[in-house]
Amino acid sequence: MQKAGLGVYAISVDSVFSHKAFAEQLGGLPFDLLADFERKVVTEWGTRRDDVKDYSGMPMRTVFILDREGMVRWRWVRSKEQPLPDFDEVVRDAKSIAQAAPAN
Repeated sequence: MQKAGLGVYAISVDSVFSHKAFAEQLGGLPFDLLADFERKVVTEWGTRRDDVKDYSGMPMRTVFILDREGMVRWRWVRSKEQPLPDFDEVVRDAKSIAQAAPAN
């Protein structure tokens, strides 16, 4: 992914300490896991859920692909029909967006 000029990041509303334990359980992660404990990012990006009792502020599972200028060029949001994204599609579309963007 780095060779294609892509960065991969995950954001979770869990704490940094929870992220560390999660990554250790999996034997490490191939991307950075960022904490949004105060739920600012999930609110600003429109992925915050407040419809589940006792889980206010939990995010919808979402994938964004941004171009080099930070513009959202692709988005996937979890649904009952598709609880996980098509990871091959995500990688293919991310590479396509990276190739279409002018290099800085």
